[in-house]
Amino acid sequence: MKVLLLSHLYPNFISKLSGSFVHNQARFLKEHCQLEVVAPVPWFPLPGFGLWSAYRHVPRCEVVDGIEVRHPRRFAVPRRIFFTQQWRFHLKALRNAVEGVPDIIHAHCAYPDGRAAVEYGSQTGRPVVITVHGSDVKILPKLKSQWRQLIVEALTQAAAVIVVSQELRREVVQLGVPADKVRCIPNGVDCRLFSPTGSRPPGEDGWRLLYVGRFVEAKGLRVLLAALGTVRSQGRDVSLTLIGGHPATGTADPFLAQVNALNLSEHVSFEDAVPWEELPSYMAAADLFVLPSFSEGLTTSLVEAMACGLPVVATRCGGPEEVISEEVGRLVAVGDAEDLAAGILAVLDEYDCYDRAAIRRQAEECYDYRRVAARIHELYEDVLR
Repeated sequence: MKVLLLSHLYPNFISKLSGSFVHNQARFLKEHCQLEVVAPVPWFPLPGFGLWSAYRHVPRCEVVDGIEVRHPRRFAVPRRIFFTQQWRFHLKALRNAVEGVPDIIHAHCAYPDGRAAVEYGSQTGRPVVITVHGSDVKILPKLKSQWRQLIVEALTQAAAVIVVSQELRREVVQLGVPADKVRCIPNGVDCRLFSPTGSRPPGEDGWRLLYVGRFVEAKGLRVLLAALGTVRSQGRDVSLTLIGGHPATGTADPFLAQVNALNLSEHVSFEDAVPWEELPSYMAAADLFVLPSFSEGLTTSLVEAMACGLPVVATRCGGPEEVISEEVGRLVAVGDAEDLAAGILAVLDEYDCYDRAAIRRQAEECYDYRRVAARIHELYEDVLR
């Protein structure tokens, strides 16, 4: 079976962490089928525009973990200008890069990838599977009616739609996609790489909290910092490490004034995004993973933390409600620093009650990439039948 995987969310020479969950899924899918990966990157004609101009240095083709990835150029400009036309630019880039006709096309994100994929599928007579990840169905359709229409066209013309959480299933069905076309298959984790190490007793020399993700307002970082201030004001020796800084996806600068105002500078560490395979060492040094987002599908870092046996405190922002039970950690209100602080304190106070091996087993049983890839391959076969 030959599968064309289309995704602008894919690691590249400039942005090595972008869409690492798509690449890691592909690593395990290639054990089931022949993969052709096309990952368009923006082409912006003017120099001096930071990352937008830097994309010109991405190689046209590179091999990552044994997977050949083609990076055709698609015209794009900042701030979603010409966004309604992006799928056409995406389609042109796809045509320029693809070799032969696949048996099935799998696009990640409803727009622009999904819309371009269904057009290409229509022209070649091949079925399309689209995976939605969150903002493509929770945010974009609400911003402009034209964007909503393009997303609806993509999803309703696809042979099947993969959602990473039940919350996203409801969003997709509300957009008019028949429920029997929607399959819930979560993001995964490589449980051989992400595993407990037991190298540090919990709470030794203070409790260590960990956040992994973009440094942007929507991830709830101001709420997290305020919650940390509350926890420390109660005499608890707690520190916080945040990983994910990047010029393209947010830096620590907007949050430093709050850190100083709360006298947290000695207890908060902002770190740049690190290569995906280096994350387990950070998780091994942590006691508790915190996800303060305002909205999430099912973020990969959460299940990676579970695979390392870490208890989790997360907001009720969508996907986490389907993962976090009392045995795993605590759920708290979105945007509520006091509730987040209370959740952190509750887990720390009852830390010995959390069975880290059981948390790990849940990740293995539900989210290991080997199981996820097998389920996706089974869906491919169902679609082709």
